[in-house]
Order: sequence, then structure tokens, then C-alpha cells
Amino acid sequence: MPSTSKKILIIEETSELVEVLRRLLRSLNYRVKVSLSISELQELLASSGLDAIFCDIGFWRSEKEVFDIISEAGKKCIPVILLADYSEFDAVEAGLKAGACSWLSKPLKAEHALKALNNALNSKLAKNTTSTPEEKEVKLAPPPSDEVTKHFGFLIGEHKTMLEVYRQVRKVAETDISVLVYGESGTGKELIAQSVHKLSKRSQKSFVAINCSSMPENLLESELFGHVKGAFTGAVKNKDGLFLAANGGTLFLDEVGSIPLNMQLVLLRALQEHEIRPVGGLENIPVNVRIIAASNEDLNEKMERGLLRNDLFYRLCGFSVRLPLLRDRRTDIPLLIKYFLAKAAKKSVSEYRISYDAMELLSHYNWPGNVRELENVILRAEALADNGLILPKDLPIEVTAQKNNTAVEQVRTEGEMVPLFPENASVTGYSLKAYLKICERHYVKQVLKSFHGDKEATAKSLGVSMATFYRKFEE
Repeated sequence: MPSTSKKILIIEETSELVEVLRRLLRSLNYRVKVSLSISELQELLASSGLDAIFCDIGFWRSEKEVFDIISEAGKKCIPVILLADYSEFDAVEAGLKAGACSWLSKPLKAEHALKALNNALNSKLAKNTTSTPEEKEVKLAPPPSDEVTKHFGFLIGEHKTMLEVYRQVRKVAETDISVLVYGESGTGKELIAQSVHKLSKRSQKSFVAINCSSMPENLLESELFGHVKGAFTGAVKNKDGLFLAANGGTLFLDEVGSIPLNMQLVLLRALQEHEIRPVGGLENIPVNVRIIAASNEDLNEKMERGLLRNDLFYRLCGFSVRLPLLRDRRTDIPLLIKYFLAKAAKKSVSEYRISYDAMELLSHYNWPGNVRELENVILRAEALADNGLILPKDLPIEVTAQKNNTAVEQVRTEGEMVPLFPENASVTGYSLKAYLKICERHYVKQVLKSFHGDKEATAKSLGVSMATFYRKFEE
């Protein structure tokens, strides 16, 4: 909770915006002062009682008046956050050069306003605190030599494994055969599907996606094929399914291996006959849909266990694309980090930098959650970073622990010894709660691996609900 001694000044003409900011800041125990009087502003600045200022750039009669306020505030180490429309960007740019710490576009978003204020207050604290030699001599990571290119508008990476993926995407996009994308969670399977669609002759039609593991069998059938009024309790009107929504375009079936066996037969018939029948309907409807499916499981192993129909697998797997793990293309990690930092800068108009040590830790981490985990780690680091500089202290403990080498405790599962704590990680230096959290997450992943990716079997083995499993897995 912010200290009640923090006093924030709002200089803004729009009463609605003033009220929103006032309520937001007071709900967090800030003291708030609103003023549009030049003489009162001068008195407030002279008193040195302010901690930060939200300043509407459109209120002033000239840029000089804005610069005078920014200059006077700078002498008192009071950070100024400019409020402006995008049409006023030239004035904003001049204000930032004059010393304003950041700007926010109207209409304001609460999370952006609080983030800007937090950064401003941290900036003020840093200016009023004597830095240690270590803080003064932080070595910044050099920017990647390669430019960040979004291949097909979606994909980032220049590693040879990704270049091969791009080649395959271009080739298969020219055809109309079904595609099966393999890859662990977070590798970008849906982005591959979107790329194939974008490059295909169907690009002007709809791209529709569904995660097949997110709903039970009866709802999945209705979602894919639609239903007629009265087909089941709650079916109060006719509903078109996703096949019809994607007619002429592309339907992306994520986690296709999770579809129940009974439903697999219905899906197979639709793919073979190029027509669907809504739940409760009597007539078939012709459809023209390209199918792109994806899985993070070994579908051959599921076929051997009788959990996936062979005929459906071969219908889906006209062409397969395998995505590399992030740890298998480490040279792409700096490129991805550069992209995520630039993406954040566009939203907050603040420049984010990363230290050499932090980049080293990120480059050596094994990334079990792949690119999605990397993006989440960078978002977390941006929120914690002081003055836009990401240091090792801003990274999660599982990332900073990776570099140390020690023996680890082990537990037994299905006859094999499994490390209780991740390999190559230190078991010292953590609170008990943090240590147990890492152990729990690692163990859940090891048990999931032993069940060959079967989430339901893993949850049952662990004695937890699916909701608890997902929470533990993603923590």
C-alpha cells in the first residue's frame, strides 16, 4: 500500500478524467491535489511538497509554459507525467526532451496510469538516494546484431531450425492439404496456423481457432457443428458452429489429441464427406474448410494406446510441421527479448533496457514454457524494473537459480528417481515457501512427463482436481 505521505498533483481540464484519476489514486491512499491556477502551481512547486505531477499538455497556452513547469519540477526532483492525445505527439516529444519522465495517451487506462506513477516515484527515489558503485557500473547487454523481423507477420526467430519451419510453411500454404503442427506448449503452434492461412488462397476468408481440450464432448460437438433449436436443454435457438464460421477459410483445432473417441468418428465423417450435421439436425450442410490441427502430445503413442483413431490421424496429418523448443534455438532469445521490450515501450512510451547479467541468465535458462514463458518473464521484469533497467533481481527465482550446480534431493515416481528440485539449481537462499513452490511445480511437470502428457491421468495420480493441476503447472 502506498504511503499516505505521497502527494500527487493533477493538472487537467477534463473533469471526467480528473475524477477518474482522483478516485484511483485516493483508493491507494495517495494524497491528491487538483489545480488549474498558475499562481497556485508556482506555490506548490516552490513548497517542494509534491512527489509527482500528472500534467495535461493541452492546458497550456504555449509550449514554453509547459517547459517552465517541467523545468521547475526537475529542480525539485519531482517527476512529471504528461497527458495528451496522439494528435499532440509533437508537443509530447518536446516535453519529454525537456525532462518529463513519461506520457500517457487519452483516454487513460488505470493500469497504465499506475505503472507510470510507480516508475516516476521509483525514479524520484533513485535520484534522492546515493547509488552504490555496483549500481553505477551496471553493464548493459548489447542489442542483437540482427533486426527483429516478424516472418509472415507472426513469427520471430532466425535460427536454422526456424528458417526450415518458414520454408515448410511457404510450401504447404500453396496447397490445400491438412496440416498437423507438433510442438510443446508455448512454442507458437497457433502462429504457425495463422501464417499458413495468411499465405494461402483462403487468406481473404475467416481463420477460426478452438482449443479442443477446453470443453466436454457434448459442448465440443455443438461448438464445431452447431445445433438446432430444442436439440438439448438450453438450446433455445439455432446456432451455427465453427465449421460454418470458417467456411471457405481455415479451422484450427488445437490440442486435437484430447478429442474423445466418440467425437473423433463424427469429426472424421465431416472431414471425409466435406459436410456437417448440426446437433439435433436432420440435414447435412456442405462445407469447404481447410483443417490445421496441433498437438503437444505424441499422437503416435496415443494411437498405440487406442486413444486416437488411426484413420482420423492420417486424415489430419497430410503434412506435419515440428516446432523447435526455445532452448534448442537459444540464439533467438535475445531477438525475442528485444521484440518484447520494444512492444512494451510502445505501450508505455518508456525505454526498457536489460543488463548483461540478466540477459545471461535468460539465455541459459531452459524455458520449459518456451516463448510464452519468456514473454511472461519479460512482462514481470518490466513491472519490477527500476528506471526501465531490468536486472537479475527482477527475474523469477527459477530463472536465477538455473545457473548454480548442486546435488538435489530426489523422489521416486513410477519406479524412477526424479529430482525434487530442478537440476542445476541451488537449494539454498530461498524461503521455505519459495523452495516448496519450485519443488511442487517441477514435480508436477515430471509426473506429467511420466504419463506422456496425459493431464487427466497426471491430476488423478497427484490426487488433485484439474483446476488445481493447471494452477500448479502454470505457477
